[in-house]
Amino acid sequence: MNDGHDIFTAHYCRLRCDPAARSRLIEDPVAGLKEHFGSMPAGEYRIEVVAQEPDTITILLPARPATSEIDPATIDAVSRRIYDILFTDGIGGYLIPDEALTWVLRDMRSAWAASAGDKS
Repeated sequence: MNDGHDIFTAHYCRLRCDPAARSRLIEDPVAGLKEHFGSMPAGEYRIEVVAQEPDTITILLPARPATSEIDPATIDAVSRRIYDILFTDGIGGYLIPDEALTWVLRDMRSAWAASAGDKS
């Protein structure tokens, strides 16, 4: 029996242990994800990879607001997405700056998990 989640664990393990696969994912995230999972859904989005390095503090800035006005709703929206993750050696994941992209990522992961289930 093949648990679809195993393909995600295998992907992170591969990226930690295979410098060539890690480099390919950093250089071309879409091609790197296609290489491992076999497909990528079309859409109006970009994917960037930020590699953790042992001597580097990584700062992810929130997306710019759609308007230049700073009103209470904008401040609330931005401040809800601030996370301090300390001592995260070995933790990887996806940061989604817009709620609409949540569904893109869910569709992506569902397709990948279903595809892995078909191979069992």
